[in-house]
Formats: sequence, C-alpha cells, structure tokens
Amino acid sequence: MKHGGLRKTGRQIIASTALGAALLAAPPAGAQTKEELAEARALFQQGVALSAANNCPAALAKFHAVANVRRTPQVLFNIAECEARLGKLVSALGNYRIAAAAADGDPKARDVTANVGPRIEDLEQRIPRLAIRRGQGALTATILLDGSALGAAEMSADIPVDPGPHVVSARIGDREVVRETVTLEERDEKTVEVAVTEPPRPAAPPRAAAPPDTAPPEAPRPAARPSKVPGLVVLGAGIASGVVGGVFLGLRAGTLSDLDALCGGDRSCPPSARPTADRGRLYTGVAEVGIGLGVAGVAAGIALLVTSGRGAAAAEPRAGAAAARRTAGAGVPRAAIVPHAPGADLAGLGVAGRF
Repeated sequence: MKHGGLRKTGRQIIASTALGAALLAAPPAGAQTKEELAEARALFQQGVALSAANNCPAALAKFHAVANVRRTPQVLFNIAECEARLGKLVSALGNYRIAAAAADGDPKARDVTANVGPRIEDLEQRIPRLAIRRGQGALTATILLDGSALGAAEMSADIPVDPGPHVVSARIGDREVVRETVTLEERDEKTVEVAVTEPPRPAAPPRAAAPPDTAPPEAPRPAARPSKVPGLVVLGAGIASGVVGGVFLGLRAGTLSDLDALCGGDRSCPPSARPTADRGRLYTGVAEVGIGLGVAGVAAGIALLVTSGRGAAAAEPRAGAAAARRTAGAGVPRAAIVPHAPGADLAGLGVAGRF
C-alpha cells in the first residue's frame, strides 16, 4: 500500500473514533433500557477496534448491531466508512447521505456534519455508472441487472453500481435470450445495448387427424375358457355327501342287528327297543339324504368338468351340452331309495340300485 493510502486510512480511523465519542457520551434514550445502551456502547467500541485493525467485515456487523438499538448519525457514518473500504460504494454513499440528513441541525453531531460532506463528494466521483438501453428486438423483453428486473426510470438513466463484474440479461417469457457480463472499475462509465437476435420459435404445426376409415380393425378378443373349478368343487361335495351317506348306512345296519337281538326276530318288540328303533330311523334318513346328494353332486361335477374341457363348447353349445349329458349319464351309477323294501324291519327303509 502506498504511503498516501496509509495516511488516508489512518485519518479515517481517527475520525471514526472521534465520532464514536458522541455515541458513548450520549444520554440514555427513553426507548432503551440502561442494559441495552451499555451493550450498544460495548459493541460500538468493539466495532471501532475492528475497524482500526482493518477487519471491516467484523466491524460492520458490530455497527449494524448498534444501529438496531440506536441509529445515530455517528453509527450511520461508521457503517458508511466500513462499506466504502469494502468496495460497497453505492451503499456507503446512501448511508453517508442518511447520516448527513440526521446530523443536520443536531449540535451533538457537528463532527459528522464536518466530515460527511467530503466523503459524499469523493464517492460520487468514484462510483462507476452503467447505462442500459434497449436495442433491436428487445422492445418487449424484460431487462435484468444482476438478477433484478429494471423499470422504465432505471432504463432511462445511468445506474450507479459497485466496481466489479455485473450481469445484464434479457428474458422473453420464460426464456433467457441475452446474457452479458460487464466489468467496471472506479469512475468508469459504460453503456450496454441489449439486442435480441434469437429468431422467434416457429409455431408447432397442427397435428393432422387420422382419416376415420384408416384405423386398424380391432383384433377379436379370445373367448374366455370356462374354468374347471366349479366342476371340481361340485364333484368333491358329491363324493363327500356319498361318503357320509355310506357311513350312516353302515350305522343303520348295526342298529338293525340290535333290533333283531331285542325283538327276537318277530314283529313285536318290547318298549325298551323303541330308542333303538328311533335311532335306526334317524340313520336311515341321513343315509338317504347323503347318498342322494352324493349321486347328484357326482353327476353334476362330471358334467361341469366335461363342458369346461371342451374347446368347441362356445361354437356349438347345443352339441356340447348334449354330449356332456350323454357322458354324465353313461358314467354315473344310478340308485333308487325304497322307503319300504321287501324284508325291511321296524327301521323301515332299504336301498336298491344298478350300476
């Protein structure tokens, strides 16, 4: 750093320290407590020390914390000092001007009034200016500077910006059609003309409707093949019913033997034989029902299995149904229940059949 720069920085630090004395000596304000004011004074002292050590980012944070408690001309002046040294010239110029307005007519801020004028004049000369104008094809485009859209007033005047790179872009709808980076040094003045050279997107041609007679014919759906599950269920139920009927038929035979023993082989039985006779009637009835259901279930199950297994059943339903009935009739035994068969005893029933 040159000696002139060192002397200038030293003068700024001395001025900041002198301006801070007004804050530290100011009487307490009614809106803050004594504890808040004491903390603000401590933060201000820390900010001055950090600024003297050339740690402006940390000093700026301290001064902003003080401004949240008391926004005095002295605090605003020191915020502007730090921003100017960090290259934030536009923000520093604004805070210098606010500090000058706050110090105007305040006898306790005469030091701010005495020092802020030269600071403002210096920054007004140092701040670069950027002029952005609409070029060919950009009349309806949205112009942005560093991501912020510009209004008509900003487009018609020079824009003060900080030294360094800046991005000028243009958008049409949701598309970015122009993007340019402009770098400015202190005291620079540049003009950027935004021209949109990208051709407009061609409208998509309408989709031609397909002629109604060119649609391919719909392929016929294959006929659903009948399931064999119902036939198997009915067949199984028929077999189970037949087994139950056979079991009770065997129990009936045992009951008949017990009656023969009680009655002595004739038709007259003592009263003690009545429970056995009633049990025989019950067994006979259950056997008749079980065997009847079993025969019907087996016949129906076989018929369902035969009709479900024929692939041509849908094409020739009558022939398939007739064949199923013939197959079912040929393969199923037939039986008849005889309520009073010859030779039946007090239990009363017999079963006759052919196979």
